[in-house]
Amino acid sequence: MSYRSKKVASLLQEVLSEIIMHELNDPALKQFITISEVKIGEDLKKATIYFTVYEGDTKEVEKALNRAKGYIKKLLGKKITLKYLPDIEFRQDDKIEKEKRLDELFAKISKES
Repeated sequence: MSYRSKKVASLLQEVLSEIIMHELNDPALKQFITISEVKIGEDLKKATIYFTVYEGDTKEVEKALNRAKGYIKKLLGKKITLKYLPDIEFRQDDKIEKEKRLDELFAKISKES
């Protein structure tokens, strides 16, 4: 990832967090949502935003975020200045779940040894 891509991803992460916390009124998004990572292509045209939900239905949150992505992109355009604002897609970050499963497997293996 280039320096520019990293800077844009970092900026998007910061601004998206602010937008989700303060400017969206969807009841499905009233939970504690964290933007854990933003991956952006080298051409800066597409961004995949990974999020985690503290408690609640992550599938519903994902649907709500993707439903609101047009409005979110409009708010992004007002808050940041880029030549091209990337298309955004929200995805559940499942790294924490995978880590928990691995920890459980390692614990099970160590008990059996």
